[in-house]
Order: sequence, then C-alpha cells, then structure tokens
Amino acid sequence: MTQPWRINYGTGVMLAAIGALCWSFGGALVRLTDGLDAWQIIFYRSATLLVCMMGWLIIQHGRHLFTAFRQAGVNAMIAGLAVGTAGLTFIASLFYTTVAQSIFMTGLSPFMSALLGLWILRERVASITWIAMAVALIGMLIILGAGGGQGSMIGTALAIYSAFCFSCYAVLLRWGQNTEMTVALVWNALFLIAVSSFVLLVPTGLREMTPQPFLIGWSNLAACVALGSVQVALGLALFTFGSRAVPAAQLSLIALIEPTFSPLWAWLVAGEVPPVMTFIGGAVILAAIAFQALMRVRQPRLA
Repeated sequence: MTQPWRINYGTGVMLAAIGALCWSFGGALVRLTDGLDAWQIIFYRSATLLVCMMGWLIIQHGRHLFTAFRQAGVNAMIAGLAVGTAGLTFIASLFYTTVAQSIFMTGLSPFMSALLGLWILRERVASITWIAMAVALIGMLIILGAGGGQGSMIGTALAIYSAFCFSCYAVLLRWGQNTEMTVALVWNALFLIAVSSFVLLVPTGLREMTPQPFLIGWSNLAACVALGSVQVALGLALFTFGSRAVPAAQLSLIALIEPTFSPLWAWLVAGEVPPVMTFIGGAVILAAIAFQALMRVRQPRLA
C-alpha cells in the first residue's frame, strides 16, 4: 500500500495555506448560485467531495483501498465528523448572530488547538506561536469592529462550538499523521450528505419544503461542483497533507487565511464591498501567520 508522503515544515505550511485559500472561495462561489438554499448547496458540494476523494484514494491505493480505511480507523471517522460539524454549526450560527461575530469566534480556534494539542499530543507551543495567535486575534477583532458585533448568546455559542470542532479536527489530523487521513474527507462527505438529505426530504422546520429539492438546474450544479471540487476537496486535501508537518496550533492559525480572503473574493465576484477595516484586520492576520512561519523556518527548534 502507498505510504503517506513525508514533507518538511515549509512545504507543510505552503500546502495548508493554499488549502485555506481554497476555502476562502466559498462565499464567492455561493454567490454564483441562483435560488438555492444552504442545504441544497451542502448536499451537492458534499456529493462532489465524495466523488473526488474516492477517486483520489482509488488512484493512490488501488486494491489496498480498504486497508487505507482500516489503518486510518476511527480517528479518521471522528475527524471527518468533527470538520463536518464545524461547518454545520458555523452556518447555524449565522441565523442568530452577525457574520463578523461568527468569523471572530473562529479566531479562538488556534488557542483551542494549542491547548488540545498540548494535552493530547504533547505538542508544546513556543512563545512566538502564542504571540502570533494573539496578533491574529487582534486582526479578527478589527474585522469584528468593521462588521458589527451585535449577536445573540445562541449564535455566539454555536460559533465557539464550530471553532472547537475545527480544533479537534486539526488535532486528529496530527494524531493520524502516519496514516491516510484523507480518508476523513470521505467520512465528512457521507456525514453531510446524510444530514442534508434528511433536511431536504423530511419536514423539520429548517427549510421550506419544495416538491423536487434535488432539481437545481445545470448552472447551479456547475457552481456546486466547483464548490465541492475546488473549495472543499482540494482545500481539505491540501490542508490534510500539510498537517503531516505542521503542529495543530499553527494549522488552526493558518486556517484563518479563509476569513481573511473571503471578503476580497466576494467583492471581486459579487461586488460586495467590505469595510476598509476588514482589509486592515486581514492584513494583521496575514502578518501574524507569515511572521510565525518565517520565525519557525529560521529557528527549527520553535514549535
């Protein structure tokens, strides 16, 4: 069976960063859909993710595919459920609080990952990483100020739980770094397909029922396929590959590239002009990420 690739720290940072950049295209691609609700997008995006990842795993492992799933084990399954839950609870938080408030809460993820990584993986976090995370949180606070911070306790709690689930995902990726952790993305896709299918077919009050919820039109299907293949499949796969060489806390820090670039693509694609302070906050976050990565490359002993 093909063994997981071995990469160095610099390559890991680059892969994780490109993966997070892929995630940032989500909002802009959603704006290209017409008349779809979140659950229809989640279903077709996840179906595309499933096809892409199964194709990749078959190419990689061939007749040893089952062995790859078995070796990744329960760890990969829980990781897939964790990142899927993170996405669902983040979407749910948007119904109760502002986008800026929800995004700000994602800035807590690196701190949660640091504590979980220290507890579970014994990954010590150097002072330079704590400083970078604090600076990034300041950048998120600037974005929060630009977008308005009013929101309910329910929305805030859901956003914090989303950040916690993503932190668990980052730690689980590190835990299974010697196995084929892209298997987690298959579990993620199956979980979200099951949840979205249930909501689309069963009256739950989560959406207005329609006669044919799976008929979305070719243009909408194309946008959903782009979401599933580029934003989710490529983004999560690259982030997973990068996790083999990057500690959990830094993975969550790098993931903040997503909310940093999302407003830029929404502006360029959909003409949604964000406040200037959003770009200032994003620049602070990127500076923190770049500073931490450069210091780590120059001083390999830093975690």
